[in-house]
Amino acid sequence: VTLGVVPDYLFSGTGMRIDGVSEDRPAALAGMKKGDIVLRIGEHPVMDMMGYMEGLSMFEEGQTTPVEIERQGEVLVVDVTWD
Repeated sequence: VTLGVVPDYLFSGTGMRIDGVSEDRPAALAGMKKGDIVLRIGEHPVMDMMGYMEGLSMFEEGQTTPVEIERQGEVLVVDVTWD
């Protein structure tokens, strides 16, 4: 599955920061924005880029999963339907 984002490969904090969001893809449809930091995909914590990739591998197209993000210091949960 794909989220439809461009990761910020230079980000060294906890999580995976989004550097870009593709229009009409799961992240955009869930309301994610550039600068959001993915902290958890379903029950899978995202500590870094590897954790992000592992999290994606746990789901199938068409499933809807809660994804925890941090936006400007606030933690939000959005529902993502994978494609």
